Amino acid sequence: MFRSLMTVLTSRYTIGLISLVICVPMLITLTEVSKALWSKPDLKEEMEIVTGIGIIMIGWGVVLEERKTLREIFGLLDAPDEAWQTIVDHACHNYGVGQLAIGLMAEICIELIKIPNTIIYTGEVDDYLVAAGLVFVGVGALLLIRHVIVMFFLLPRSVTAAH
Repeated sequence: MFRSLMTVLTSRYTIGLISLVICVPMLITLTEVSKALWSKPDLKEEMEIVTGIGIIMIGWGVVLEERKTLREIFGLLDAPDEAWQTIVDHACHNYGVGQLAIGLMAEICIELIKIPNTIIYTGEVDDYLVAAGLVFVGVGALLLIRHVIVMFFLLPRSVTAAH
């Protein structure tokens, strides 16, 4: 039963659906945080939002990147459709690395603001750094939307026809 659950959780449709769900707060972040830029003196809440989304991006990127390892841990390797699963693993790995790197860049932008100005002076550029973090969130959202499309529609037809 647990093996069946893990088969469902690592399926391309479940992964695509989770990626789509993660896109929703990312897109809301883009609209809400961009409204506050250059209009509020204090961006603490916006920084926390970008930080939270960055952490979600990093976490989901790691999960995507390690799909094959998860399948190995739960004894799902060497199934009759292993050639197909390898293609899905490869796509997830690539998009996972992208999501991880982009999420880290969003985090770096925000962490630069949090470092005391005596170490790194960011006094006049805080809004720009939050905006840069927001750009990375946007790029991550675009990457996840593309990942959803790949998971649902664009994997090679020659393999999908057989499975």
